[in-house]
Amino acid sequence: MSTSRRDFLKKGSLVALVAGVPLSLVERTLAKESLASSAGLGLSKAAFMAQLNTEFFLNETTTKRKVKLVAVEDLCQTRAFRKGQEGFSLLFRDDQKSMLKQNTYLIEHARLGTFSFLLVPIMTPDKSVRHYEAIINHLRP
Repeated sequence: MSTSRRDFLKKGSLVALVAGVPLSLVERTLAKESLASSAGLGLSKAAFMAQLNTEFFLNETTTKRKVKLVAVEDLCQTRAFRKGQEGFSLLFRDDQKSMLKQNTYLIEHARLGTFSFLLVPIMTPDKSVRHYEAIINHLRP
C-alpha cells in the first residue's frame, strides 16, 4: 500500500491537530487550578515578608537558578484596598552573570511551596548584580 506525500501531510496534520486539542484543554484547566490554588496557598505580603533574605529557585528550561528575595514593598495606590485585598512587589537578587528574559517562571521555596510569577528584569546602578521584580495583586477577597 503506497501513500502519497499529500495524503501523508493531510493525515499527519489531522493527527497533530487532534492530539493538540486535548493537551491545550488540559493546560488551560491546570492553569485555572494553579491560579485558584495560589490564592489559597497564603502567598500574601506577610508570608513573603517572613521569607525575606531566603533562597528561591527559578525553574528555567533545563536548570534551576538560585535567587534571593531582597525586598517586599507595597504598591503605590490611589485608593485603599478593600478588606482581604492587597498589592505588593517582590524584588529578587540574582548573582549570576547571565540575565533572564521577562517571562513567567515556576518558582520553588522551601516554606511557600511552588508557584508561578511573571518576572521582569530591573535595571540597577550595579550592573554586576541582576534583579527581577514580580507584582502581586490580590484584588478578590
